[in-house]
Amino acid sequence: MMRRAWVIFAFFAALTGVTLAGAASPELTTILPRGGQRGTEIDVVLDGDRLGDAQEVLVYSPGVTVSKLDGTNPKQLKAKITIAPDAPLGEHCFRVRTATGITPLRTFYVGALPIVNEAEPNTEFDKPQKIDLNVTVHGFVDNEDVDYYAIDLKKGQHITAEVEGIRLATNTFPIFDAYVAILDARRFELAVNDDSALFLQDPVASAIAPEDGTYIVQIRESAYGGDGSCQYRLHVGTFPRPRAVFPPGGQAGTEQPVQFIGDVGGTFEQTFKLPEPLAHHFPLFATRDGATAPSANRFRVSPFPNTLEAEPNDEIKTATPVASLPVAM
Repeated sequence: MMRRAWVIFAFFAALTGVTLAGAASPELTTILPRGGQRGTEIDVVLDGDRLGDAQEVLVYSPGVTVSKLDGTNPKQLKAKITIAPDAPLGEHCFRVRTATGITPLRTFYVGALPIVNEAEPNTEFDKPQKIDLNVTVHGFVDNEDVDYYAIDLKKGQHITAEVEGIRLATNTFPIFDAYVAILDARRFELAVNDDSALFLQDPVASAIAPEDGTYIVQIRESAYGGDGSCQYRLHVGTFPRPRAVFPPGGQAGTEQPVQFIGDVGGTFEQTFKLPEPLAHHFPLFATRDGATAPSANRFRVSPFPNTLEAEPNDEIKTATPVASLPVAM
């Protein structure tokens, strides 16, 4: 009986020790702002808990460095982020290492466009926030909040509004399911999108301006929900925004020509040097006329050469021939 009591005591003592150790672990909830432009230095705030003894910020990809840590507030770590001009575009993962542990991963985005912060009030269609073309807007959506941005376009100009919302993984509830629309001055919808095949619950809308004038970009939560943790990065501009790439993969170490499909300006081609290591998902950033898409199209790098479908191949007698195996079809 005595031995059983000691076993129970030891179990709960160990459990308590684990609980106390977990309670001492640092926490990182979000990084503000959520991203920055290549070739710039920005001040950021890393919100969380037990960050007062921060030793360093671990960055898991090249081109981004963090310095000048100020951990005087245990719930808020201030730092300076330096983004190299050639830093990889897209998502970068951070952790904070303190004297007592390491935080969970949180993300920070690197983009090619200048950053503009949302300026309230911008919740009425006839009182939008004026922005330039080819910028990334950092904003928030509260409950029943609708944000409006005004841009000037010439007839025939291509315009795209792409949202990074759910991809920011800022909040767990409510999930920020964004909606975006491009409207003319008479409130006629040129393009709207809720979910997209390319970004799932993050929307992207593109249009061609039918005339010179001011156009409005609207962003909100799809069901008019939201709260202060629903953040977005809204890319607005004349950059390319293809919805698909063909072929969807290529052989490691080769020069691979691809077609970008679904851009409002039409299909266009680009050639990429594929890396030698295999990559289940390799990012392809479409570039045209000196402008780069804000987000990548996914691409698969395999060890095998490509055989591309050749129509017509709907019958056995007209099957696309394969020269040799192994091959990626």
